[in-house]
Amino acid sequence: MNPNLSQQAINKIEHLCGLGCSQVNQILMDVQNGKEISELSNFDAADKELIIAELKDIMSVY
Repeated sequence: MNPNLSQQAINKIEHLCGLGCSQVNQILMDVQNGKEISELSNFDAADKELIIAELKDIMSVY
């Protein structure tokens, strides 16, 4: 996991992953299509980028 992630970001990543692969893939597709992700609305742009990058890394295993 990226050492630059805050504990709040780590908690959000764990929560999103707990929703399952389909949900995480949908979030990643929405980001790719320029949609705003409501689950990440409490994070600034830099944190959102880190969270999305981490989710991509996690999903690359699957």
